[in-house]
Formats: sequence, C-alpha cells, structure tokens
Amino acid sequence: MTNLAIEILVLTFVLVNFGAILTANIYDSSKRALQRRKLFCGNTLSNPYCII
Repeated sequence: MTNLAIEILVLTFVLVNFGAILTANIYDSSKRALQRRKLFCGNTLSNPYCII
C-alpha cells in the first residue's frame, strides 16, 4: 500500500470511531433526559410542563 492509502484508511477509521462515540453520547444524554421527564411527570397528568 502506498502512504496515501494508509493515511486514508487511518483517517476513515478515526472518523468512524469519532462518529460512534458522538452518537453514543447523544443517545445517552437523550435517554437521561427522557428518564428525568418521566420521573418529574410521573405523578401528575395536568402539569403543562409535562409534555412527553
């Protein structure tokens, strides 16, 4: 392999891993926000701030 092919391969590997890490972080934060809303809005149905 040439140097260019190796560099492209490494760059692709780094970008895929970076995207996977970002996706996992976004998923985790949205999951925590949903759990917070369920905990806060679990006892009342008439609260206007509890739109799930």
